[in-house]
Amino acid sequence: MKKIFFLFAILCSSFIFSQEKENKRYFPAEYVLKKSGDTIKARVRNTGMYTNKKYSFATVLFKMKMMDEKGNTTWVPINEVRYIKILDEDKQKHEYFASTDKFIKEKGLVEVVYEGKNINWYKAFSNSILSQGIQIVNYLVDKDKNILYKEMLLDGFSRNLKKLFKEDLDLTEKLKQAKIEKDYIKLLQLYDSKLK
Repeated sequence: MKKIFFLFAILCSSFIFSQEKENKRYFPAEYVLKKSGDTIKARVRNTGMYTNKKYSFATVLFKMKMMDEKGNTTWVPINEVRYIKILDEDKQKHEYFASTDKFIKEKGLVEVVYEGKNINWYKAFSNSILSQGIQIVNYLVDKDKNILYKEMLLDGFSRNLKKLFKEDLDLTEKLKQAKIEKDYIKLLQLYDSKLK
């Protein structure tokens, strides 16, 4: 009898700890569905690049596994989501929008890097069968939702900004000093403020 009780206790504790470990993969999320417009609060299962405890944008690449407050799970295709906000393990907010709300082409969910009156910068993520790993795609979009430039690498993005700034020598000169995203955002803000 003691052996049976001991085995039962071990099974229960391993089940509880495995559930706790699995729950650490789920991050708080709030999302809006395209068809109904309903805002739903849930937890989304993280699809980490190296560990499932560290947030990764791979979470929003494919169908997302959502868990409600009762522990029920459902799969939500990304093309049914208009907006999603996820809080990661450090309580940082990650927001993604349907690409069709931001520009004309369907590219899944996109992250806003910069939105101005005349120019916008969005990031999309793709996982092509032909390429290894996940690729980040940068889109420069005008106020009419037309894609001006599409580039995978930040170096290429810089070349596209050079084309965009070709009439402005001051911005072209400042572009030579830009190295990180924040530098490019400041330049886009300056460019945007000069347009009418």
